[in-house]
Amino acid sequence: MIMPNRNYDNSYDQDKLRKMIREGKTAKEITAEFHITTYTLLEQLIMLQEIDQRVYIIRGLFNHPEEEKQKFRKEGIVFHEEVLEKIGYKPGDAFEMRAIGNRIILENIKGG
Repeated sequence: MIMPNRNYDNSYDQDKLRKMIREGKTAKEITAEFHITTYTLLEQLIMLQEIDQRVYIIRGLFNHPEEEKQKFRKEGIVFHEEVLEKIGYKPGDAFEMRAIGNRIILENIKGG
């Protein structure tokens, strides 16, 4: 199994995640219960599979409805309102985008 080059926090509740998977909970139900993103659930699933040396299937993890996907438009990226709220911004805020190496940095433009 290929693990990403990053230090991950493994302080999630492994037993609760295993139980929810056994109960057939969907990705949407699990992310709501843990208050995490789908990406974080995927990270936790990868770590749990490595620990347990088995494959777990979570329904809905890879088939997101179109409205939940990031939307790309000619003028830029549109973030879902919940994503903005989690990082302290609101719909309508304007950002300046800079590319540094393999990172994209968004800086809030004051008054935007």
